[in-house]
Amino acid sequence: MRLYKKAAAVLLAAAMAVSMMTACGGGAGGNGGNGGNGGNGGDTEIVVPVPGPDTTDPDQGGETGGTTTQPEKTKIPDVTKSQYAQSSKKIYNSNEFYVQAAMADYDANKTKTSEGQMILARKGTDVYAKTAFTQNSKTQEHAVFAEKTNDGKYASSLLFEDAKTALKSIRNDPPMDFSKEEELPNEMYRTTVKVGGKEYYAETYTDKNGSEQIICFDENGMPKYQFSQRKDGTSETTAFQTIRIGNSNNLCQVNGYKAYTMENDAEGKPILVDESGNKYKVTFKLDETTGVCTDVKVENSNGENVTDDFAWFVKYFKG
Repeated sequence: MRLYKKAAAVLLAAAMAVSMMTACGGGAGGNGGNGGNGGNGGDTEIVVPVPGPDTTDPDQGGETGGTTTQPEKTKIPDVTKSQYAQSSKKIYNSNEFYVQAAMADYDANKTKTSEGQMILARKGTDVYAKTAFTQNSKTQEHAVFAEKTNDGKYASSLLFEDAKTALKSIRNDPPMDFSKEEELPNEMYRTTVKVGGKEYYAETYTDKNGSEQIICFDENGMPKYQFSQRKDGTSETTAFQTIRIGNSNNLCQVNGYKAYTMENDAEGKPILVDESGNKYKVTFKLDETTGVCTDVKVENSNGENVTDDFAWFVKYFKG
C-alpha cells in the first residue's frame, strides 16, 4: 500500500506549480508549513519504523529489526482475495478516511538514512496531505489541501501555518485518483513474521523493481507495517499509526487562511491575486549558474514594495 507516495505526489504537484513561478523552477524548496490543523487522530498508536522483521525470536535472544529471514510462505491462489487487496479496496472505496504513518529509509548496514511522518485525509473530492521528512539533520515540512472547484477543476493550496496563508494553483485533473484501486502483483504469499517480538499475519510479493514487499496486518485486517527490501540491500519501512475509515479528522477544510492564487499577467510575468482581486507583481532574482532563487520582490498595483508583507512567500523560495 503506497498511500504515502500518493500523498507525496499531491505535495509535489503543488510545490511544482509554485516553483513554476520562477523562470526555471529551481528556487523553491523551503518549508511550506504544517498546515496547522494536521494533528493526530486521537487514537494514534505510537508505532515506529524498524529496518525489517525480527531475524529470530527475541525471546530466544535474537535481534529485532534486522535482516529479514525467510519464513515459511504459502502461495495465495487468488491475489484479489488477499488481505492486501481487501484492505486497499476498503480505503480506496471509502468516501472519507484518515491515515497517519511514519517512514524511514535504511542503508545496507541497517543504519537509518532518513525518516518522516505522513498524514493523508480524504472527504469526497477534498484531500489533505502533510509530510515532514528529515535527512542530513534537515527537516522539510509541507501541507496541501486540494478541492474540486465549482467549474469542475481542482485547486491545490500549499499551506503556510505561521502566516495562516494558502498559495493556490488550479489544475484540470484530480490530485489523487481514487477511482483506480491499488495495482496488484501477479503472485503473493501469506506467512507470519514477528516485529518487536509480536507476531503478525503478513503477505509478501516481489514488486516490479525486484524489491521484496512484506506487509504485516493488525487484528482488524489493516496494514501495520510495510517493509520494502531492495536488491541492493537498502530498505524502506512504513509504520501505520492510524488508519480510520469514515472519518477525516476534520482535516479536509481550510478555515481562517488568506488565499492567494498564482497567475500570469498580460506579459506572462508571475503575479499573486488575493481573494479580493488585488494583484501583486512578483520578481525573482536567480543565480545564473545554479538557477537557485537568491531574492524575491513583491509590489502592489501602485508599484509599492510590499515584500515584507509576504515574508512567508520569500522564505519558501529562498529557504
